[in-house]
Amino acid sequence: MRALIVDDEPLSRALLRQLLGGEGDVELVGEISNGAEAVTAVRELAPDVVFLDVQMPEMDGFQVLEA
Repeated sequence: MRALIVDDEPLSRALLRQLLGGEGDVELVGEISNGAEAVTAVRELAPDVVFLDVQMPEMDGFQVLEA
């Protein structure tokens, strides 16, 4: 399973990276820190799952989903 992490907080991304690292069937395809880059990354990387923070500056998680 291809996974993408989208969160503006480095510690949250690090925790998710650590948790996903223990799963043999998960490939982390990227880490993004803002919504605008997340929209581009989802289109380009085509992950199977996105761990998407809801509260981010400029473009929140719901706006990313809409885009």
